Amino acid sequence: MRKVIDIIKNSVWAILHGEFLLRLRIDKFFPHILWTFLLFWGMILTSMMVQKTLVQVEKNKDVLSEMKIYHAQKTVQIARLGRLSTVEQLLEENGSEVTLPEKPADVIRK
Repeated sequence: MRKVIDIIKNSVWAILHGEFLLRLRIDKFFPHILWTFLLFWGMILTSMMVQKTLVQVEKNKDVLSEMKIYHAQKTVQIARLGRLSTVEQLLEENGSEVTLPEKPADVIRK
């Protein structure tokens, strides 16, 4: 029991003085540990960036679907206004003097 207490006390003392890894003889594996840490850090960073991109893609999909609906509505409105009788009726309702052309437009050549 005394041996275990001495080991724990020496380990705590080594941790406080920064010699714990040296006592465990892990100093020769330090570059490997550092490389592993950097790989894990890179994987976490990449995962966060991918997640951010996927959230942006979802938002853009919603905006795109709204824009498709808006486009379809405007297309219907333009098609409705494109009828000659509708245009003539709207002009008369607004009191415009513009009417349908009586003859085709003249082409000006240089």
